[in-house]
Order: sequence, then C-alpha cells, then structure tokens
Amino acid sequence: MKFSSWSALVLLALASVAGSGCAVFTKGRKQEVVVRSTPTAAVAKINGTEVGQTPFRVKLRRVDVFRIDFEKPGFTPQSALIMPSATAYEERFLRWGIDYDLGVVTDLIPAELRVELKPALGDIVLADRFAEMSGQIVRADALLASGELTPADHKYLIDQILAAYQPAR
Repeated sequence: MKFSSWSALVLLALASVAGSGCAVFTKGRKQEVVVRSTPTAAVAKINGTEVGQTPFRVKLRRVDVFRIDFEKPGFTPQSALIMPSATAYEERFLRWGIDYDLGVVTDLIPAELRVELKPALGDIVLADRFAEMSGQIVRADALLASGELTPADHKYLIDQILAAYQPAR
C-alpha cells in the first residue's frame, strides 16, 4: 500500500484538530448541573417543564438561560436561575472557530444549585407571638397527619418556625 503525501497531510490535519483542545471535543455542548434543595423531594420545573424531584442531575445546553421553579407542600415556592458565563476561552485574543459558533466557550453558573425552601404556613396576625407560632406549628402538624410532609420534612419545618420566632439577641 502506497502512503502518499496527501494522506500524510490529512492525517496531520486530523491529529492537529483532535489535539488542539477544541472545546467541542473536551467539554461538549451540554453541561451537567446538580440541583439540590433543603428539604429534599421538592418538585422541580425547568423552564416550565417538570423534571422530577430534588436532588437530581441534568444536562443542559451551555448557551441557554434556565429558570428552575421549586414547589413542596408547606413551603414557599422558589425560583432560581442558571445562566451561561464566559470561561477562559473568552479571554483569548482571537475569538473565532467552532467553539464560538457552537457556544461551548461558556459554562453554566452555578454548576451545583442549592436552594433552601422557606416555610409557608400562612400569615397569622395575632398580638400574641406565642399564639401565632403555635398556629403555624398546628398547620405543620396537619400537613404531617395528611401525609403531605414526611417526618423529616416536618422536623425541618418545625425547626424553621422555631428559629423565626426566637427573640433577637
């Protein structure tokens, strides 16, 4: 078999592309993001589409902005954003090539999203703060009795209520 200079040139070109550190090959067009909440098992929606319960991992396109909504009975719904941010590739003097065309010069920030859900047991407006706190604890107990909260989530919710009503020091 004859090895021509044309074949050598093609092999050299392929080797230089593969070894150049092209982000399309090394990083990919999608990035894995870890999503967690405290307490766990909150229903999460990414851009309006339900994706499951926390914690979970998901691969997202590096060039898009994502809104993640969290919902769990007994807690205030919360939202968070995951956004693309320029990486070291953006610091290059010459900005061109397939990396820029495909958007792999960005990383999603944060790569690990952590959200702490806050209690939502309704406002009780009473002159007596003890009676107000007791009313919220009774509501939390009702959520536990109905099966909407796990015992671990109930404990977390009670701890949050007690912390909110502690006197300032």
